[in-house]
Amino acid sequence: MRFGCGFLFGGAVVFFAVARYFFSTASPFWISIGVGALLCGLLAIRYGDRFYHGILEFFRQW
Repeated sequence: MRFGCGFLFGGAVVFFAVARYFFSTASPFWISIGVGALLCGLLAIRYGDRFYHGILEFFRQW
């Protein structure tokens, strides 16, 4: 459950973060989304709720 939610969250965040940079070339765009989603999924497994609290604090500064 944690990996699935972290994977979806990471995919969405990376999609919006890099969409404007890699929109012209498809391959690096999808690779970066996959790597970001996998990384966030693994971090969600390892740190659980602390991971999501850290992400919320980071985005709250914006």
